[in-house]
Formats: sequence, structure tokens, C-alpha cells
Amino acid sequence: MNTKYWVDIVEIIERLVIKHKFVSKKELIFSTNLQPVYLNVDLFHFENCISNLIDNAVKYGGNTIQINVNSILNAVEISVADDGNGIEKNQQEKIFDKFYRVHTGNIHEVKGFGLGLSYVKRMVDLFGGEVDLKSKKGEGTSVKLFLKR
Repeated sequence: MNTKYWVDIVEIIERLVIKHKFVSKKELIFSTNLQPVYLNVDLFHFENCISNLIDNAVKYGGNTIQINVNSILNAVEISVADDGNGIEKNQQEKIFDKFYRVHTGNIHEVKGFGLGLSYVKRMVDLFGGEVDLKSKKGEGTSVKLFLKR
């Protein structure tokens, strides 16, 4: 990892949401109960992780994507949730494996390599945090990152 810096993650995430709004026809909603929030992270990898989660929600989710930053005790919770079809239970266990892709058929033009979520998991582990995935078929998917302050 490159050098870690104390950065305002609310400002960074808000900027990434605006960037994704320009290229997506879906509704992206950003909210937070904090401002600013400083975390000691590698900025390059942190931005890539958040951007990857938003990009996945846009590609595979429904029409509305909610991005939230909340304070939870001594940690920060960052969530990216969509109102899409969700992920089958048997696929959820493998979603963070390198090269694994959920079989969704030909639903978008951009094809991936199954590296994005394994990258997110690896980076969050290196940041000393945790990743949690909740998904229910027909009800959408939520990925939450828990990072210590």
C-alpha cells in the first residue's frame, strides 16, 4: 500500500457519488450523519474501493443506489445499497473470492474479471476494517464497510 493520510472521507465519497451521477441514469443518493470524518487511509485505494462498490451497484443493482456514511461507536460505517434483484444465498459466500463472478446473464455491456470485490475486501482488511454483505433475492444488496477511527 502507498502512504496513509488522514483524509475527510465524507468529502471524498460525496465527490465520487457526484462523479458516478454524471455517467449513470440511475438515482444515486448520498447521506451522512457526520461531517467531516477523518480516517487514516491510503487515498488511492480508498477511492478505488468506494468507486468499485458504487460501480457494482450501478451495473447490477436496481434504479436507486443509496450511499451512506454513519458513525457507529469508535468506527465509521460506509454502506452502498441498491434496490436490485439481490444475490442468491449460495453465491454470497463466494462474492469476495478472486475472479468469482455471479452468473447474471448478459445484463450490461461492460464485462468484469471478478476482481473488484476481492480487491475491496483485501484493502479493507489492510485498513483494519471489516466488510459485510447483505442481500436478499428480489430485495436488493447492501455492502457495508466498517472502519475504525
